[in-house]
Amino acid sequence: MHFKNFILVGLLSMAFSVSTFAQDFHYTQYFHSPLGVNPALAGAFNGSYRINGVYRSQYWSVADKAFNGFSLNVDAPVIRGIRKQDWVGIGLRLESATAGSAGQKLNFYGLGAAYHLSLDKKQTQILSIGAQYGTGGYTYKGNVLEDNAFGSFLATKSLSDQAEALKSTGNPDDQSGGSLSDLSVGVLYNTKNPKSGADFKVGIGVEGLLNPNRAANLMSAGGGNIPSGTDKKGIGINAFSSYEFEITKRASLTSGLYYYTNKKASAVNVNSIMNYKMKPENALTLHAGMGLRNVRAGLIFLGATIKDIRVGLAYDIDISSASTGSSGQGGVELAVSYIGKIYKKPKPKPIIYCPRL
Repeated sequence: MHFKNFILVGLLSMAFSVSTFAQDFHYTQYFHSPLGVNPALAGAFNGSYRINGVYRSQYWSVADKAFNGFSLNVDAPVIRGIRKQDWVGIGLRLESATAGSAGQKLNFYGLGAAYHLSLDKKQTQILSIGAQYGTGGYTYKGNVLEDNAFGSFLATKSLSDQAEALKSTGNPDDQSGGSLSDLSVGVLYNTKNPKSGADFKVGIGVEGLLNPNRAANLMSAGGGNIPSGTDKKGIGINAFSSYEFEITKRASLTSGLYYYTNKKASAVNVNSIMNYKMKPENALTLHAGMGLRNVRAGLIFLGATIKDIRVGLAYDIDISSASTGSSGQGGVELAVSYIGKIYKKPKPKPIIYCPRL
């Protein structure tokens, strides 16, 4: 049954892959940036608090300057819900990115919360609902992007086209920029089987509910902003699923799918990662896997978990028609996650022994 489910997930993922075409700037190791995937994931883990960080660099082979992105997520389950088996989680999300010789910069800050409703007393089936509000700012040098939008080049079909979009087409001394605020919501369903160790998650998130204007405002000589157009973000959809099951006492397999779409830009990431414990009682687990994004990039995953710390490395291999110009180089990511546990030490009652015993 486990193997059939794995094949089903893979076939569905390939079907999505064929229908999409655009490169994206979402992280290959999206599972290390949970609050960027779905606000309902805030506090959805076993522990007291969780810290996730991802750094990505790409396009260094085709652009004057590479795209560099950094994501930091911090979340925690904070209070019990209406029922004792429910709980509330909160999360803080920070995003920062720079791209191209035009010196484009984007910073985004989000704060959200999620309510986790357990559908049974043993917490083997959980329905989570979350929301996240965020605000950010961005700057460009020159008139650089189609529609003056930071993310408009997501819909281009090749790395070389994207590299051209990243080049400044105006005066490099000219500055443009703006700010935006947005609201996203999400729902998550998680079911676990304690006996088999199976863990299935599926969720969908909707962003762009405030329909922010991403168009740049040109900066005048006097320091004021001159509106230069309109580029509404529109509604964006994030959908993901993951299924983990044990193969042996030491080995397990995690299959995942992540789909994103907004206007003309869309991307899908499908992957499978093998997890192997060096020894059943050992705290060291090794991770290795492969994946595919939009039938345009092959994905390689390597990593290790030591107690509560997980380190991951991902590399994208460009297999599209642009691979000649890019030499097959797509992007590289480094990710680190830590789950902290804070427990009160039990205070046993003193035992008085009878001297006659």
